[in-house]
Amino acid sequence: MYTELFKLCGFEPDEIERERPRINKAFKILGIEEKDIERGENRLRQYLDVELLGVRKFLGIWMRELVNLVLAREEHDKVVYSDFPMELRPLMSMMLSTEEKDVYFATPGQIINMTIGQIFDKLTPFLEAGEENGLPPGAAHCALYQTRLGAMVKGVIPFPDLSVIASYHCDQPSEAEELLHEVYGVPVAHLDSCPDANWGDWPKFNDHRVRYGASQARKLFQTFEKVIGCQMTEEAIRATNKANAIYRLKFQQLAELIGHADPQPIRQASMAHAFFLNSMPTRDIEGKQEALEILVDEVQQRVDEGRGVVEKGAPGVFSTITISVDPSITYMIEQAGLAIRIQIPFWLGPWVLTKHPYRDWADMIGVGPCLDIPHSCQAHVTINLENCRAFNVDGVINFYPYSCREWTPTVMITKKVIEKELGIPVLILEGDSYDTRNYSASQLRTRVETFAELLRATKATKAASR
Repeated sequence: MYTELFKLCGFEPDEIERERPRINKAFKILGIEEKDIERGENRLRQYLDVELLGVRKFLGIWMRELVNLVLAREEHDKVVYSDFPMELRPLMSMMLSTEEKDVYFATPGQIINMTIGQIFDKLTPFLEAGEENGLPPGAAHCALYQTRLGAMVKGVIPFPDLSVIASYHCDQPSEAEELLHEVYGVPVAHLDSCPDANWGDWPKFNDHRVRYGASQARKLFQTFEKVIGCQMTEEAIRATNKANAIYRLKFQQLAELIGHADPQPIRQASMAHAFFLNSMPTRDIEGKQEALEILVDEVQQRVDEGRGVVEKGAPGVFSTITISVDPSITYMIEQAGLAIRIQIPFWLGPWVLTKHPYRDWADMIGVGPCLDIPHSCQAHVTINLENCRAFNVDGVINFYPYSCREWTPTVMITKKVIEKELGIPVLILEGDSYDTRNYSASQLRTRVETFAELLRATKATKAASR
């Protein structure tokens, strides 16, 4: 009953038959029924560019990881979890250091979001279970961590032998993982930093901050070695840095290709599958690189042929909406006639490529929190401003995610700075990155359509005055 669905996710017929026993077992545990599969097929065709092989290959990696995740305890000796926004390099280095042991690595919240959420639209039972078991509603808990806790409590995915989490973005990962440790006895290793930069520090590196992050990385790896029984290797760290650099630079190429194209050649919801995969430690490194290379070539062909998902000459916007579970929002923006040039943090920007003097592996991990948005409030605002300038947008749709403690403090200051510095309008949309129960695309549509009319009128006036 799911053959067509898996074809849309890049599976070949022989792989579907070979994997059918595992898929059947995983879908039974997940409660995926025929009506869910039909809904999934419809959502894939409506919201994503499944006619592109690169998109289908990315979907295939996510679906394989979903099955692997559900069956992880049955098929592996050890299980290690992390989750967004933990960066990939420490996770991948640990994963590649376990080649001689049977250890499964995953970011379960993100896997469930990108499959059960985005494809099947069936997250609510996991969210409710998370709320009932220590992360109650109304307390601004991150729905990503409600989802992963709910999936474990319901017995859909196993509890891990170790959870590795970043605590420098906000307090939610650490709070949720402390609950996992205290109530369920799961060992937790934190990658900490000290995000206390002053306004004006960006984009400078604070040596104290880098060294502190490096010391925390060493402690994290020591905990991993003790709990899992694997030694970190320099070879794994070097392989991680190389693969990560290749992927990020290629993704940079894709984001810039899309951002400077007219018309917009691909739906931004399709880009989410490539972006979020770079925070998930899949062992299919070659498949991931191949999918990205294929997608770049396919998008370039669309650009060369002048094909797009919105009309040529449509007003271009910078959107901060990166909803991994709900593709209907970006789809609605595109249906309103707006070209989404770029979505934060899809474009990595020149600051990610900034040269620094740190060469020790731990120091290089410590540099991570000093780059991009985690650096400071100033960095957050400045990076948003730089996105607008780099892609010459006509307006901004700035997302206010109810429960994101890292993002929400900067929403109004970003709006004020962009409107003052660039003189372009900014629309703020409220919602949630991982929980669709309190909003919908239909509720937001009127505001977006009105904003689109404003941008079209402004663009026409500017064109007439030249």
